[in-house]
Amino acid sequence: DGLGNPPKLWCQNGNLSQICDSCGPQSDGAVSSAHATMSPYLLSPEQLGSALPHVLQLAEMHFQSQCLFTVVKLGVPNIIGDETLSVPQIAANIPGKTNEDALLRCMRLLACTGVFEESAGQNGECLFCLTPTGALLQTGLAQPSMACGITHWMEKPMWNAWSNLPDFVAGNLDKPPFESANGQPVFDYYRDHPESADTFHEFMSAFSTAELPIVASDHFVNWESMADKTVIDVGGSLGFVMGAVAEQFPDLTCMSFDLPEVIESIEGDGASEDVELVAGDMFDPSSIPKGDVIFMKHILQNWPDKEASRILKACSAAIPQDGKVIVVDPVLPDPGKAKAHHKQAFCYDMLSMTIGGQERTHGQWEALAHSAGFKIEQVTKTPLPLCQVIVLTKG
Repeated sequence: DGLGNPPKLWCQNGNLSQICDSCGPQSDGAVSSAHATMSPYLLSPEQLGSALPHVLQLAEMHFQSQCLFTVVKLGVPNIIGDETLSVPQIAANIPGKTNEDALLRCMRLLACTGVFEESAGQNGECLFCLTPTGALLQTGLAQPSMACGITHWMEKPMWNAWSNLPDFVAGNLDKPPFESANGQPVFDYYRDHPESADTFHEFMSAFSTAELPIVASDHFVNWESMADKTVIDVGGSLGFVMGAVAEQFPDLTCMSFDLPEVIESIEGDGASEDVELVAGDMFDPSSIPKGDVIFMKHILQNWPDKEASRILKACSAAIPQDGKVIVVDPVLPDPGKAKAHHKQAFCYDMLSMTIGGQERTHGQWEALAHSAGFKIEQVTKTPLPLCQVIVLTKG
């Protein structure tokens, strides 16, 4: 191949011999039982020509995400702002001694993926400005920022968790990848590591921005029918969602319920005056305030069925017989129905699995609801694949 590597031969099961550890040397054409298949799918030269670049494209996606994490950690989007700057100009505003060559190479890749726009300066140097995508990585502005999401997903605790995925799928781990990598379940870890917890909660609030037109709209959630009732957002974090609902529907009494450390971090600091903040534990029925409607957005997806059922049972104790639970989460397609537009939902299913949770099909939602004494009254589809509205009533 021009690089001094020995020729790559195809083994009988379609793997390249040099990267097929289980098959080993192919001198005798033997294939190990670990990779043996009764009916191999052998590609034509034309199929190889299109499939190989696609595989490489999939495998190299983390190159981009690590570069993205790097520029976010260094504050590069804030430094650039609405200007067009060279790497030395950017580096001059980064504390410490920046490796300018490494930064340049990161930014050139990100320019190819739409984060920056690259141009040439008078002396032939690279200049960079932000694209609209890159502008979303600025922080401290009167617009949403996804920098917290990049940090949350790419910081070492989460990144290390993904490296445990193969062993988890192979059945070699009895704990979710995040817990195996970090020695604690994800929310216990955030309790003990506030720097990670702060980023997580900031991301959840930023994530809610795009979903507010859905969840705070009577078109998808029938808030008008709940006039004069009390709605409790279980796992409501900073109270952002209930604040938007209370603004649109002032006849509702809105509460945001979360762990004491979460409530303590926000009380008196940006909390909506129209939302009562309540501290407690959603696994403890006695700590959930009484109300008419329980609202949970992106909560049950963080837990396997056993724990999710416990949460629903605790919520059941807080509402009357005619009360409702409104769940906002993805609904995965049934077998054979998955399409390209479901990709994001399946990505979040993988993320949920990594921390110990799961996304669910309609049938799995029905089974979960039944296990806690509920039934599905209605599922309302919305334009956002991660934001389907599931209404539960007591069975």
